Amino acid sequence: MARNLLFEIGVEEIPASYISPAIEQLAVAVEQELRDGRLSFGKVRTFATPRRLAIIVSQVADEQEDVERDVVGPPARVAFAEDGTPTRAAIGFAEAQGVNVADLEVRDTGKGDYVHVHVVDRGRSSGDVLPELLLAAVDSISFPKTMRWGTAVRFARPVRWLVAMLDGITLDVEYAGVHALPETWGHRHWSPGPHPLAGAEDYVSVLERNYVIADAGVRRSLIIAAAEKAAEECGGSLVRNDALLDEVTYLVEYPSLFAGRFDERFLDLPREVIVVAMKSHQRYFAVEARDGSLRPFFLCVANVPPERLEGIRAGNERVLVSRLDDAAFYWEEDTRDSLESKVEALKSVTWLEGLGSLYEKTKRLERLAQRIGERLDSEETGMAVRAAHLAKADLVTEMVKDGKEFTELQGVMGREYALASDEPVGVATAIYEHYLPRFAGDLLPSTEAGTILSMTDRLDSIVGCFSAGLIPSGSQDPYALRRQAIGVVRIILEGGLDLSLGDLVRAAEEGFDVAAGDSEPVYDAVIAFIRQRARAVFIEEGFAYDLVDAVLETRAEDLVGARKRIVALSHFREADDFKGLVIGSRRVVNILKGKSTGKVESSALVEAASQALEEAREKVEAGVASAVSIDDLDGAVRELLNLRRPIDDFFDSVMVMTEDDRLRAARLALLGGVRDLFTGIADFSKVVLEGEQVKE
Repeated sequence: MARNLLFEIGVEEIPASYISPAIEQLAVAVEQELRDGRLSFGKVRTFATPRRLAIIVSQVADEQEDVERDVVGPPARVAFAEDGTPTRAAIGFAEAQGVNVADLEVRDTGKGDYVHVHVVDRGRSSGDVLPELLLAAVDSISFPKTMRWGTAVRFARPVRWLVAMLDGITLDVEYAGVHALPETWGHRHWSPGPHPLAGAEDYVSVLERNYVIADAGVRRSLIIAAAEKAAEECGGSLVRNDALLDEVTYLVEYPSLFAGRFDERFLDLPREVIVVAMKSHQRYFAVEARDGSLRPFFLCVANVPPERLEGIRAGNERVLVSRLDDAAFYWEEDTRDSLESKVEALKSVTWLEGLGSLYEKTKRLERLAQRIGERLDSEETGMAVRAAHLAKADLVTEMVKDGKEFTELQGVMGREYALASDEPVGVATAIYEHYLPRFAGDLLPSTEAGTILSMTDRLDSIVGCFSAGLIPSGSQDPYALRRQAIGVVRIILEGGLDLSLGDLVRAAEEGFDVAAGDSEPVYDAVIAFIRQRARAVFIEEGFAYDLVDAVLETRAEDLVGARKRIVALSHFREADDFKGLVIGSRRVVNILKGKSTGKVESSALVEAASQALEEAREKVEAGVASAVSIDDLDGAVRELLNLRRPIDDFFDSVMVMTEDDRLRAARLALLGGVRDLFTGIADFSKVVLEGEQVKE
């Protein structure tokens, strides 16, 4: 017989951002504990609100599955005396396994006779096993921050009640000093409880009758439907914000939605200012017209029954108007003067300790933007340089500085203030876009000027931090350098930009006082750092890690070229000659380790195999060069495959390390030329062939 398990942890209000990860962890842990505990089960459903984490598991088995096992004991000569009498060793082994000495048997293991016993671990009832499994699952949940209150237990917030029921039977569970009872609690204000439960089957309905929608997915759907309807009634449509939607879903237990209004005069503010004023502290949704302009309404999700909404709207309107008044004041103050006039104030703002002011960073950005623009032969270079001059000026404006709720609008306000200062649209757009991408999967800059400035800002930050020893380690990355490096990689790859990472890093280094003796370590460390981010990007795109490593080993500075080579190798991985080519290239590389090679002396290649390899090398060299010149990397790899048999024949019939200095030098030079052909595409020694042990 199978039963339904209900487990609920009732708590003080948990921060909204903690809830989704916590309930996911709880569900995964319970499933794993049930499997490890040999209890079969069916579907697992999760429920989460600010005041509860709960699961319902259907079809939990009545008992654990039996486990049969053979246990090997001591050697027979130790377990039994010569007359067959069991010794203390045999008796102790039998007792440890819960069997009689008579159940022991002697078997030949191939290494001698040993005592064996067949043991059956009988399953315990689920009611006996589940309490310990549930507690283990709860202990596995981690939170960004925890509290401790009156007990040694740490949890996100104090635990106030527990429900642990198998059908209608309450399990003997105690956690944080709280014993499980067959009752739950409803909405804190409108129907607190306690409310009796018959079991899992009435859990959702009991809570709903008491103003709690336990299923987060249902709450989310209700909020969306109500918001879309209310927005339509306001003559517009909902400005969808999934992050805000997720947050409010876990801020309420019984969502009700209403529309509020604000004065149309605030619509003269930039759109983003109004939206941020709504969401940052108030968690309101905006409403927009068909043309994309905002309507003078906001949508608020309240944690009250619909009949209790009266009187709430006016208070929410007053709070929003207060914040919009602040924003209007900041906007008016900031636009009294041009954005250009604020650049001078950057001299008094430290960028990073030991790395100067934001004004100094601005000057570096201008120089580096000019260099990158010239390398790209961009017609928007001048625009990028002008944007670099103004890019950080919004950080000293009233709207953005001092950690106000509008601080997140840096870049956005730079664009708006640039437009208000009659700067060209391209300059304003580049100021905004130099912060893109802001996170994984975010949009990239859409303009050349924005692309140039985005790379400029990131490279300046990375090289500056590395030159000052501020290098990420482990999980510590306080200046988000990994994210910035990924941004550089994505911009180059997705834009197909013909840029050398080495040139970019060297250009960025010029802006810092890197001592001559320290230049190479900084350069090498930055290249290796960005290369690791590129490796992650390529692997995330679905390329095999060993092909990525093979190419990046020789082409780390040319990311666009590296991708083409990775694609080409992927196409030929299953070709008949590919495995032989990889093996041949390894033989070449291994014999050349630590040995210098010069120019091939053709007259010293006396063996037919040596001459054939040199002829093949010359032919393939020309073919590879021709293919690469027209960007045909598949053709280049196809040319390399022609070396497979000449290499095999050479090693089968020629002794490379002969005592004759002239012959040895000629043969090493020949192999050096072959190696250079390979490394022009990839380091084939990094390729892992089928059946080989993976080395990471």
